[in-house]
Amino acid sequence: MTVEDLHRLNVKVQKGAVQLSELMPTGGFTEATSMIIRSSQLLHSYLEKLIHAETEHQLGDAIERVEDNLDEITFVLDQLEISNKNQPINFIDEFLKEGYEMLSLYSRCVNQVMNEKIPNED
Repeated sequence: MTVEDLHRLNVKVQKGAVQLSELMPTGGFTEATSMIIRSSQLLHSYLEKLIHAETEHQLGDAIERVEDNLDEITFVLDQLEISNKNQPINFIDEFLKEGYEMLSLYSRCVNQVMNEKIPNED
């Protein structure tokens, strides 16, 4: 998967978050989807900064910010999953699958970039 493919998945999850907020336009869904959209946008931006980092400081800053956004999205998805257990809604189940898949792919991409940028100490 390329960075562009990852970006397309990110945008798809953001659009799904908008649809999710339309299920219940007031209350918790709106706040949760806003957090997902904001963190998803930041996540991709910081991934690109990580890829292009040239100094140790830039690398460390980008890694920290990517991890913060991954954690925030994970937290929100976990809360949605918990709230969807009693009366499951198929759309939310599908949204959760895509969201967790996106997180997994970003994590793998970050690990790959880190492995390439941080020298192996053997």
